Amino acid sequence: MFHGFGQGQQLDGDPAEQGLTALVEAAERAVEKIGSTVPPAQLRALLIIDRAGNLNLNRLAALVGASASATSRLCDRMEVAGLLTRDRAVSSRREIVLLLTESGRRLAAWVRDQRRDALAELLQAMSPEGREALVRGLGELAARPT
Repeated sequence: MFHGFGQGQQLDGDPAEQGLTALVEAAERAVEKIGSTVPPAQLRALLIIDRAGNLNLNRLAALVGASASATSRLCDRMEVAGLLTRDRAVSSRREIVLLLTESGRRLAAWVRDQRRDALAELLQAMSPEGREALVRGLGELAARPT
């Protein structure tokens, strides 16, 4: 059970961690169909870029928690796979933005659909009250600034 947390307070997160594990495992199973053709790091970057519409390399690096050089290599592999392109920003000819290709957008949509279906299945197994609380809590997490 969660005990209010803040400065100096304890958080007993075992049930929360178990619930998170169930959500993560369902999300992972949902996209296993693509196998090893798209590594998890590329999928994560793909979904971040899709959500943002376009990003520059430094912003993507910050969001994935990697160095700019590692993120550049990741984007190189995604570009070779036909998932993204690099283009000059309209506002600054010196800035390079990352844009998903049509194939990249389709893959991101497919992954999100698979995850939604997996989440819906988990939610169906919950009580209406638990489902409402989880959906509200996840909505709050999603609304946090990145």
